[in-house]
Amino acid sequence: MTMDDRTRYRLHPDVVWISRPDGSSCLMHMSANLCAVDAVSTNLLKSIIAIGPERTAVEQAARHSVDEAQVREDIREFITDLRTQKIFCPVVYPDPPLEKARTAAARILVSGTLRLDLLPARNLRVRAWGLLWAAKWAVAQFGWARAVREWERVYPQPASETLANTEKLEAIDLVVRKTAARSLLSVECKERALACLALARMNGISAQLVVGVTHYPLQGHVWVEAANRVISDNAEHCRLFEPVARYG
Repeated sequence: MTMDDRTRYRLHPDVVWISRPDGSSCLMHMSANLCAVDAVSTNLLKSIIAIGPERTAVEQAARHSVDEAQVREDIREFITDLRTQKIFCPVVYPDPPLEKARTAAARILVSGTLRLDLLPARNLRVRAWGLLWAAKWAVAQFGWARAVREWERVYPQPASETLANTEKLEAIDLVVRKTAARSLLSVECKERALACLALARMNGISAQLVVGVTHYPLQGHVWVEAANRVISDNAEHCRLFEPVARYG
């Protein structure tokens, strides 16, 4: 069976692509898994994204003087494996109705839920609990990319930054981490980071969401940096991870 050259593929929106000096790469799905890809497979992946699976099969067969049918089958298995791991997804133009609906729902529901937390009567602990709950729900329902996009919409970087208050950042860090530790929601680093990001920016402090990775062992992590310090986790722990993406 010949692959349809009209079928194109891309990385899943929740995947962070991490290139390595030796030509290999790590593909980290922020809501699922993290996988290592060797240099040969990385080049194959780039080719499939750039020119499609059919043209990639033809070029690979000609370059290595191997059977084209076998190359097609190998590429098909490679794509199937990446799709199973939620790393790859087909490109569909225009966006299918379900994806449009999910994007619209994220914009309305996530933003609406977060704006409830802007009510002035809430103390820091209650606000932290609400943000942790909203983060857990938003990432589970709509994925990392959509959740972060709506977070940035509701809590943008301050237009005029307030002089960072060390005591305020320490209070935010402490209350979010204590609340997360006592929560029954199984809160992870992503939720703690999103809560700290919101609280810092609500107080006029510029903050960035940072995604990091270690390669031995292969692990991912998320934290927040504000005023040259780490919040949402221990700075010593975060130094073990190589920053690979920043939001804000």
